[in-house]
Amino acid sequence: MTSEDAVPERPGWLILSAWCAFLCTVPSAVWRVAMIMGWLPGTSELRDRELEQGTISGYLYVYALSIVQLSFGFLTVGLVRPWGERIRGWRIPRIIPTLLGLLGGLAATWIFNIAMVSAIAFGLRPDGGTLSGWPLVIMVWCYLPLLLWGPLAVLSACGYWRARRPPRSVPPRAARAKPESSSIED
Repeated sequence: MTSEDAVPERPGWLILSAWCAFLCTVPSAVWRVAMIMGWLPGTSELRDRELEQGTISGYLYVYALSIVQLSFGFLTVGLVRPWGERIRGWRIPRIIPTLLGLLGGLAATWIFNIAMVSAIAFGLRPDGGTLSGWPLVIMVWCYLPLLLWGPLAVLSACGYWRARRPPRSVPPRAARAKPESSSIED
């Protein structure tokens, strides 16, 4: 393996950011599946609302949404793992994952931080007002981490770009500014 093929070291903050971006997607996906399966007390009215178009399509929609959400969240982990560096032995140019991570992070930020928060501010709740009390509190706590998903994905993509940059050939500024010592003989 040449030095060009070696996986660059990732700073600890980048690894933490990528894993946290993925983990932000887990609670709402689990809550959604538990709700549609009827495992959560107090959510039967919301479950009925989701299934009114048809039982199979309601289940498919909820499961597909949860799987897609978790999959996109897990792709962020690829920014810090070796499997995110290559496809069938071909080294991925760093611009591709960086742009996809930035676009995905900005999309998640738009969906959850801007559109959903704005809708809630104008009285349009995602549950259609069917939840109250503890079921509503649990749903809100499961969806709150999604507010961090987009910003963490953007941070991870920027960190990936920085970690994958080519090594500097110019010495650091401090080394260049240090004057050479000259010996003066009498």
